[in-house]
Amino acid sequence: MSFCCKPFLLGAIGSLMLLNSANSMASDTEIKLIAGQPGFYDLIGQHPLVQKIADNAQWAEGPACIAPDTLIYSDVIRNEVLSWSEKHGLKTWLAPADHQNGHAVDAEGRVIAASHEQRAVLRREHDGRWVTLIGEWQGKRFHSPNDVVVARDGAVWFTDPKFGLLSKKEGGGKGKPELEGEFVYRYDPAAKKLTKMNTPELYTPNGLAFSPDGKLLYVSDTQRAHDVNNTSLKHRIMVYPVSAQQTGEGRVFAEISPGVPDGIKVDANGNVWTSSGDGVQVFSPAGKRLGKILIPAKATANLALCTDAQNRNWMYVTATNQVLRIPVRVKGADTAAK
Repeated sequence: MSFCCKPFLLGAIGSLMLLNSANSMASDTEIKLIAGQPGFYDLIGQHPLVQKIADNAQWAEGPACIAPDTLIYSDVIRNEVLSWSEKHGLKTWLAPADHQNGHAVDAEGRVIAASHEQRAVLRREHDGRWVTLIGEWQGKRFHSPNDVVVARDGAVWFTDPKFGLLSKKEGGGKGKPELEGEFVYRYDPAAKKLTKMNTPELYTPNGLAFSPDGKLLYVSDTQRAHDVNNTSLKHRIMVYPVSAQQTGEGRVFAEISPGVPDGIKVDANGNVWTSSGDGVQVFSPAGKRLGKILIPAKATANLALCTDAQNRNWMYVTATNQVLRIPVRVKGADTAAK
């Protein structure tokens, strides 16, 4: 049944056909779209083709496009980073990989990585060397940096929850927490200055992303992931106004259910795309849920919005053992800023 000429209905369902990287049928399972607002289909269409890049990861995380046509992502448990492109296919990019999780790319094209094993934020230099940007706050080691984003001024913002530190299979188990609480930090590589954000209402920061103008910071609070049976724990996205070096008073942007929000990205229109227990959910800048992309996986961890050399827009999704590529109709906020 075609949806092209039908009136919009609240809760309308579309579908995505799942294909493998050779564009032949990989599964007869359809990934469903659930639209909550009319504008949702403007972002993704009603029947986009889904390409399966990989399905053998142990825990896929940290997708980032390091070039217009090249994706990298972490297999955290396997302790490697893989790359994928249409031209070269899937390859091992880094192994061992210090149990890296989130990735970002700075203005010079250098990869920034959050490392569980090193309990630090790392940077890959142009000659291929990895250096530690920052690994401690006031003489105490971080827990296990999880996700990272580079601001327009070159500052590196990152989250430091305890998840990796508490999990041996994710590179932790080699030390105890040295810091009280879990926080968001801003590191200025030029000034070598580290600032801890003042976020008293944020319990377990995880994914983070800026609005297109850089004036707002969105941070996922995945406190409930520490104890999924405790319904009093947080599972929401917070939003903060951003000054030059600090965040202002935060507010709840959206409550995420089922599951918890993990990785988040913002598109060029200011919409917030977040992973969740049932796939990817998309919210307007006002915090209204536009729709869902239901993904059949144990959990959806993270996503990336990328534009390739042919000016095609894609969303890459890491979902437990799978890495998927889905065409979208909007650029990522970081892409639009370049």
